[in-house]
Amino acid sequence: MDELQKSLNEYEQQLCMVNSTLETVDDENERESILSLQSDLQQLIELTKENLEALLPKESTSSSETQSKDELADEYALFQAEMAKSGAYEEKNEGDADTNSDDKDRDIEDDLSTLLGMKCSVYHTHKWGGQPSLYNAMVSAIVPMQENVEFNDLQVRVLFTHPTHAEMLPCPFFLDGECKFSDEQCRYSHGAIVQLSDLKEAIEPDFSALKVGSRILMKMNPPQDEDISVTKKSTEKYHLWHRAVIKSLDPEKKVCLVKLEHGVTGQKRKLGSGECTVQIEDIYPLDNTEDVDSDTNDSLSDTEYPSAKTKCEETAHDNQSLLIEKSLQNPNNTPIGEWERHTRGIGSRLMLAMGYVPGTGLGAASDGRVKPVEARVLPVGKSLDHCMAISEKNAAQDPLKVEQRLKRLQKKEEERNKRNYEREKERERRNVFNFLNRTLGNKAEEVPEADTSVNVKQSTSKDLNIEQFKISEDKKRIEREITKLNSSLIKYPAGSNGHKSINLQIIEKNKELTGLTQKEKQISKEQAQRKDKQKMTVF
Repeated sequence: MDELQKSLNEYEQQLCMVNSTLETVDDENERESILSLQSDLQQLIELTKENLEALLPKESTSSSETQSKDELADEYALFQAEMAKSGAYEEKNEGDADTNSDDKDRDIEDDLSTLLGMKCSVYHTHKWGGQPSLYNAMVSAIVPMQENVEFNDLQVRVLFTHPTHAEMLPCPFFLDGECKFSDEQCRYSHGAIVQLSDLKEAIEPDFSALKVGSRILMKMNPPQDEDISVTKKSTEKYHLWHRAVIKSLDPEKKVCLVKLEHGVTGQKRKLGSGECTVQIEDIYPLDNTEDVDSDTNDSLSDTEYPSAKTKCEETAHDNQSLLIEKSLQNPNNTPIGEWERHTRGIGSRLMLAMGYVPGTGLGAASDGRVKPVEARVLPVGKSLDHCMAISEKNAAQDPLKVEQRLKRLQKKEEERNKRNYEREKERERRNVFNFLNRTLGNKAEEVPEADTSVNVKQSTSKDLNIEQFKISEDKKRIEREITKLNSSLIKYPAGSNGHKSINLQIIEKNKELTGLTQKEKQISKEQAQRKDKQKMTVF
């Protein structure tokens, strides 16, 4: 509102200036522009006044409402004071709300204390990964409540009643309050912390379904002279439950002969060491209603609900879909194993045989590196800083990368062979005897096949490559000459001297081309034999 009043004053001052200017101006054009400005300012002043008049009632109304509220508050305060004097009303203490909240938390903790010692079952994932498995457990403690925690977020500490691995075995020192290690550093379990909503009903064993071939959990009997009162690494196998299969059952004596499925940790495999006799009370029957499914899915727990199998199957299907999506998101420009063309490695073939999908990363979750690590050969006696400086200086062509180095050497070898061939070709062209032979039309003496084969056998691989390149260039040259002679042959009538001469030249060129083709085949055959011999002598 103050800003509108200030703007109104400025507009009125400007209007006064325009009026004074209008009295002194005689030019008609300037007078018209000043008159239009005067009308605009008058309209602007009228609009500003209307806005001010609209705001004044609202402000007065709000001030009156505020005043009435203050009066009501004062009257209510006086009323409470009078009631307090007469004893009809007592003021509440500020700590009542805190007391009520503390009482409520104490009531919840009292209700949770009834869960101590209750049997249940919870999902557990091993440290090395895998699918979550359902195990029987017992509630050992209630995790203290934090502020602003809902009932569904309450946590409890549970101990496994049938531990199958050392990480699930209860720590005896922790139970006595003497363990010096934290929950993460201790070899044994200080109890798994789970949410109260994740607790499930305990799985009760069904001993009536025991038969030969049933899968069970069994507890090994320790030797008579061994003390197992304290859990340690050498005796933990007697505290764990091991997977086994019943071989024979004696209900009268309440004993059975079982065979371990995976052996015992720390025990060497011996003939017949996998079978032992145990009491009925030392075994725990597993769910044998779906043996086929359990055999095909070893990652599932021994004590699980059938719904857990469906859950894990859905997870496996989702993982497969995610794997395909990752392979499509990382298209590989070069085929897998491209670097092995310069080596004798078979790593890429082994990876494909083990199920690696091209385009995905390494690791169980396919989230590792996608591109292979490039091999580097560092100079002898140089520091890493010097090697890094070389790589950064020549980033496009890193001299330390083996693959790029091999490609550069191959390119240099091809260029060297081409220069050698051009040099030999120029030397042959400048030879006087070859010039006379070409001019006089004498045939060059044919090289016997036996000599050619001997030269091929005695030549090095480098000479063979040069010779093969020269032969290919000569073949191209002769083919071009034959094409020109055929075009010239059409110009002469049949039977004329020119026709006969050109025809003889064409025949000679074809013979020369046939000889070069045979020589090229011999060189290719010799190179193939040398490669086969090299492969056979690798091992």
